[in-house]
Amino acid sequence: MTTRTDRTAAVRIAWAATKLTRAGRHPIAIGRLAATVGMDPAEAHRLMDLMGFAIRDGLVVMDRGSRPGPVGKAASDRYQMDLFLLAVATGEPVHADSFCPATGARVRVHFTRDRVLSVDPPHAVVAASRLPGIDLTLGQDYVEALVCTQFFASKEAAAGWLLENIDGRVLSVPDYLVHTRRMAAALEAWPSI
Repeated sequence: MTTRTDRTAAVRIAWAATKLTRAGRHPIAIGRLAATVGMDPAEAHRLMDLMGFAIRDGLVVMDRGSRPGPVGKAASDRYQMDLFLLAVATGEPVHADSFCPATGARVRVHFTRDRVLSVDPPHAVVAASRLPGIDLTLGQDYVEALVCTQFFASKEAAAGWLLENIDGRVLSVPDYLVHTRRMAAALEAWPSI
C-alpha cells in the first residue's frame, strides 16, 4: 500500500518525465530525471515504478501504444497516455481518433495545448477518471487529478460509464482541455519540478 504523499509525488515526477522525454520519444537517464526534480535516484526509480513507467538500462521509457480493442473495433484509448496531457507537455498538436464504446460512433478530436481545433461529433465528451489519493492542492487552490479514460459521442452516451465509475467525470472536450492546463499548472508549481 502506498501513501497519499507517494502517489502525489509519483504523479508529479511522471509529469516531469513526460515533459523531459517529450512523451517518450527521447528516453532519459533516471539519474538525470532525479537530478532535474531534486530527488535521490533510488526514490525517483521507486516512484516511476509506482506510476507504471519502465526503466530499462537506466533509461525512463514510456509506453504510448494502445492495447487491442474489442473485436471489430479500433484500439481503445483507455490505456493510452492522456492525450490532453501529451499536448500540454509537448506543445504539439494532437489528433485523437477513437470509437464511442456505447454507440460505436467514430469520435475525432484535434487540439493543441491552447485550444480545441475540431470535435466530431460536436457534442463528444471526455470520460475522465479521478486519480485516487492524488493531492494537487496549492494553498486554497485545489485541482482534482483527472485522466482522460476515453471519448464518448455525447454526454448521454457516457451515462452508463458514469454510473459504473462514480468517481469519474464527463466533460466537454474544451472544458477538459481547460482542466488539463490547470492541472499541469499545479504540477509545474510544485517546487522541485
